Amino acid sequence: MKKNHLSNLAKTGCLLISSVALSLFASCARDGFDDEQWESKTQNTQLSSPDANDITITPSADGKTMTITWPVVSGAGGYIVNLYDTNNPETPIVTDSLVDGCSITVKREEDVNYVLKIQTAANATYSNTAAASATEKSFSTFTPTYMTIPSGSDLYEWFAANPLPADSIGTNINYDLEAGGQYTLSNMLDFGANTVTLRSTSKTNWATVTFTGETSSFEISAGLTLKYLNFDCSGSLSAFIAMSATPAIAGVPVTAWGTTYNFYVISDPIVVMNCKIDNLNSYFFWDNQVTCWFPATVTVDNCLVHLTTSPEAKISSAAYFWTNKGAGFVRNLTVSNSTFYNTGESSAKYFYQSGGFGISQTKESIGWTDNTLTYDHCTFYNVCPKGQWGNYNGLAGKSTSYWNMLDCIFYNCSSGATARRFLHGKQNQATATFQNNTYMKEDGTFETPTPYDNSGTQIEEDPQFKDPANGDFTISGPTQVARGTGDPRWLPSE
Repeated sequence: MKKNHLSNLAKTGCLLISSVALSLFASCARDGFDDEQWESKTQNTQLSSPDANDITITPSADGKTMTITWPVVSGAGGYIVNLYDTNNPETPIVTDSLVDGCSITVKREEDVNYVLKIQTAANATYSNTAAASATEKSFSTFTPTYMTIPSGSDLYEWFAANPLPADSIGTNINYDLEAGGQYTLSNMLDFGANTVTLRSTSKTNWATVTFTGETSSFEISAGLTLKYLNFDCSGSLSAFIAMSATPAIAGVPVTAWGTTYNFYVISDPIVVMNCKIDNLNSYFFWDNQVTCWFPATVTVDNCLVHLTTSPEAKISSAAYFWTNKGAGFVRNLTVSNSTFYNTGESSAKYFYQSGGFGISQTKESIGWTDNTLTYDHCTFYNVCPKGQWGNYNGLAGKSTSYWNMLDCIFYNCSSGATARRFLHGKQNQATATFQNNTYMKEDGTFETPTPYDNSGTQIEEDPQFKDPANGDFTISGPTQVARGTGDPRWLPSE
C-alpha cells in the first residue's frame, strides 16, 4: 500500500499553497482518505471538478471568516482554487492555490458578491489528468433584498405608499437603493418597530439621499443600518437619526428615585457605515427627549461627517450624540475609522452626553452590567471647540464603564481638554485605555492629557492636514503617518 497521495503530512494537517497576502487554511477532515494508508481505485482517468451544488459555504459564529467545503474527487491530486470579489476581480482573494484537502477557510466580508472557481488537479502517481474545466460557484454575503426603491423616489412618500410589513417585526428588512441613484427625503420617516437596512446595491457607486424638508430625519424604535450611501442634510434642521417621539415598542417599567419610568430597549444594532453625511445642521443621534431610550449598540464606521451646525437647530447646549434629556444611555457606542469636522456657525457643547441612569438602574431591570465608549482611528476637527467631549451622568467614574480612545487626531476640540472631558474629569481611571492620540489646540500647541491619558503615547506633532478648509485631512506628520493614526482614509497613498 502507498501513503496518502495528497500529502506526507496527512497526520497533522494539509498542505496549502496560497497567495502571500491571504491568511488561508485548508482541512483534510472530510477528504475521505485514511490518514495512514490509501490507494486510489481511480487510475488512468480524466478527473472532473466538484459539482457546484455540493459546495457549501459556512460562516463562522462571529461572521469574520467562512469555510468553503467541497466533496472529494477520487484520484485527485488536489484542487486549484480561485476566489474573487466581483466588484474587484483584478485583485483576487485566492489565486491559483493548490489545496491538498477539501476545504479552505478565508476572511469573510459583508456585502460582497463572491465567485469561487475550483478545478481538480492531475495526479501523476495514478496517471489521472486534470479536470477539463473549473467549476464556478457564485455566492453572496449580502443580506437578501426585501424590496428595491427606484431612483428618483422621495423616501417619505415611497414608504407611505409601501408600508413596512407588520408581520416582520424582529426581522431585518433590507431595502436596496439603486447604485448611483438620486433620492430625496422630504419629511421625518419613522420606521416604527421594524428593524430596517437601507443600502446601495453597489459598494463603490453609492446612492445619494437629499434631505429637502426642515423635519427630514430618520426616526426609529428598533435597529437601523445605513450603508454605502451619500446624504446631503442641508435642507433639514432635525436630527440625522432620532429615537421615536412615540415609541412603537413596549417599555420595561423601572422604579428609581421614587418614580416609575419606562425603559425602551433597542437590542438590534444601530449602524451607520461606509457613508458620507454632508451639511448636517443638527444632532447626529438624538433621543427626542423621550424617557427613557436605551439603545444597546450604536456604531459609526468608515464615515465622513461634515457638520455645519446651525444656530437655528438649537443644539449649542446639547450634544451631537444626545440621550441626556431622556435620561437613558447607549450601552456600546463606537466611532471608528471616521472623520467629523465642523464648519458651521455654531457647535454642540458635547460630542456625547448621556442621561442620569446608570448600570445600577439597568442591571436588574434590563440585564446591562457594563457599558463601553470607543473612539478608534478617527479624525476630529473643530468639534465642540468651546465645549466638552463628554458628559456621562450615571456612568462617569464607574468600574463598569470602559473608555477607549485609540489612534485618534483631535484638532481644536473640547476647549483644549479632550482627554479630561472624555473621562468626565475622572482621573487615573483603571477602565480607560488611551493610545497614540494627538490633542492639538487651535494655536498649534498641544494639550496636557495627564492624569487622564497616562499612556505616554500621545503625539505632540502637527499632523499637517492638507486642506482642512475644504475637507481634505490627508496627513503628512511623520509620526502620525508612521503609526497610522487618525481616519485611515487620510493616510498618504505612498
